[in-house]
Amino acid sequence: MADDLPLHWILHELDEEAVRHEAELAKLPEQRRAHDARVATEKRRVDASAAAQADRQKRRTAFERDIAAFEDQEARYAKQLDAVTNQQQFEAKQHEIAGVQAKRSELETQVLTLMDEEEALATAHPALAAALAKAEQESAAAHEKLAASESSLRGKLASLDARRAETVAKLDAPSRTRYERLRAGRAGRAVGAIENGACGACFHGLSPSALSDARRREKFVACEGCGRLLMLPPEGTASA
Repeated sequence: MADDLPLHWILHELDEEAVRHEAELAKLPEQRRAHDARVATEKRRVDASAAAQADRQKRRTAFERDIAAFEDQEARYAKQLDAVTNQQQFEAKQHEIAGVQAKRSELETQVLTLMDEEEALATAHPALAAALAKAEQESAAAHEKLAASESSLRGKLASLDARRAETVAKLDAPSRTRYERLRAGRAGRAVGAIENGACGACFHGLSPSALSDARRREKFVACEGCGRLLMLPPEGTASA
């Protein structure tokens, strides 16, 4: 058992490093989503601005057609004044002309309002487009950096896997089986370091007798909290 302790400590260090890398790897999707969300937000603003401008233009064009129709109608009524034969007909036609003029005037006011809104939207649009372009550029750079980080982390994990396999092969069959079973069921950490009298993985405190056994560095101590194998660094290691 004592001969296996240095090998298990090596596995402990390899697994701790792998867990750190896995944690870093797990953060990457959320970081990617954050950059994508920023681009999506800026794009929605640009699209909303473009849609608002198109809406104002469509409504203004429709109003301008109606204004032209009212102008034609007013011109026809004006010509019809020449054909009236009495004051009553004259006043009736004047009333029709005034009604058309009022409708045309109302539409002209709405056209002016829409033109002001179009101008304001057009003025603001370049800044929105620039913000989108900046977000897309920064997102592309961030994605490239994250891809490089992912590649690096996966490379490190592959190297750790190879070193782990090489170390595990040096254990006897029962020790290999126990290690692999614990590692699979304990989030990649089969062996825990004893830190401040407790399990360094789940922080469950050790009894005085368990600490005494651990200090002799002759056998493992089982954590009563998480079931991991616990040990102090073997004598002669940098962590001892």
